[in-house]
Amino acid sequence: MLLLALAAAAALPDPAQCQAAANDPEVALAQSVGLQGFIYGYPIVDMSRQRFNETHRTSPDQPVAAPVNTIAVYPHLLTPSTQGQLRAPNSDTLYLNAWIDLARGPVLIEVPAMGQRYYTLAFMDFYSAPHHLGTRSNGGKAMRYALVGPSGGEVPPGYEVFRLPTDTAWMLGRVLVDGPQDEAKAQELARAIVMKGAPGEPVSQAAPLQPMDSLAYFSVLNQALKTLPRQPGEEALMALFDRAGFGPSASFDPAKLGEKQALGLGCAVRIGPQVLAKSAFKPSFTKTGWLQTRDLSNPGNDYLLRAEVVRGGYVNAREESVYPAAVMDSQHRPLTGTSSYRIHFSKGQLPPVDAFWSLTPYAAPGMQLTENALRRYSIGSRTKGLKFAPDGSLTLTLSATRPREGVANWLPIPAGAFTLVARLYLPRPEVLDGRYDLPPVERIER
Repeated sequence: MLLLALAAAAALPDPAQCQAAANDPEVALAQSVGLQGFIYGYPIVDMSRQRFNETHRTSPDQPVAAPVNTIAVYPHLLTPSTQGQLRAPNSDTLYLNAWIDLARGPVLIEVPAMGQRYYTLAFMDFYSAPHHLGTRSNGGKAMRYALVGPSGGEVPPGYEVFRLPTDTAWMLGRVLVDGPQDEAKAQELARAIVMKGAPGEPVSQAAPLQPMDSLAYFSVLNQALKTLPRQPGEEALMALFDRAGFGPSASFDPAKLGEKQALGLGCAVRIGPQVLAKSAFKPSFTKTGWLQTRDLSNPGNDYLLRAEVVRGGYVNAREESVYPAAVMDSQHRPLTGTSSYRIHFSKGQLPPVDAFWSLTPYAAPGMQLTENALRRYSIGSRTKGLKFAPDGSLTLTLSATRPREGVANWLPIPAGAFTLVARLYLPRPEVLDGRYDLPPVERIER
């Protein structure tokens, strides 16, 4: 039924049509409510799109595809040639992917003993809030969990209950890989994580679901709102969406919309991405020039922030990991591969974490890994052979070409503009409360 509705959805009006109709009260009202629906529903529609596209075979080179309640392990660490269209992928951990359906009862997960190896299973509920299991919660012990959603169900003896607020969730897992020689062992452990639940439909070929460019947006949102549990205090908002035809008590049908309502809702989807792009959350700078943000994993009723976060990529809870980013050097000049840089950690000033830390450069604007002769895409606490100075300090060199002093402390960077992202897994309190700052990115003057 959903696919038929999507197939029938009309293309969006062009900007000139929207501008011409802006003074029509009926169109303006439909666009206003539709824009609120676009912003509110962005994580719901995006996750619906991902769920369909990752439980169907939508392209020959698709990295993972599996039925619901089945784990798909990425076949390798991500590199420039295997990252696909992922934004800012990490090359430190192996990814696991699964779509969870708890409407027919609990889903059971059995995790082997991981020991000192860091891992996390991040479950995004359908409102995009993260919920974590892993090293931080169990210390690496072998565990058996029962995921339970609002639909409930009987939990077998011997399983620890882990509740999720929506019956549909996305699991993105990460298992640390300690260098190329460790990848096979990490794969073995990742594949030993067992998931048991009501089976989903077998994977079949399908055209990718792309609801962001037509009134299909509201078809997908309407279908999801019918089953999602309501959030406290949203009764008036849902009533407004019902009146517009896409709320939880309505049945959205693009073919039955009036001409002005269809135009207004179409203009909302047309302008929605521009609203998000121009309203992007404003990170704050630390005193050393790194960009930090507040806790994006819990935006509350700030639906605009929630949509912006999803548009830029889903986030972990801050106690699990933080990602400071640098786009300028210490003199406020944009980072570029035409220059070389250094980052100097004084003795005792390496990032305070209980798991690991790393630095990864991404080519702008796509935030993608780029190839280099060393095949080193990040550098950090797990990099073998780092050379410390006699005083215990560590200086890293960032450059597009091999530095004269050798490659031990070299992080290759893209040839053009780039963003540098730091990953701090299991950050200690001094990171979370702002007492610790990463050192500045200093340009090397030749």
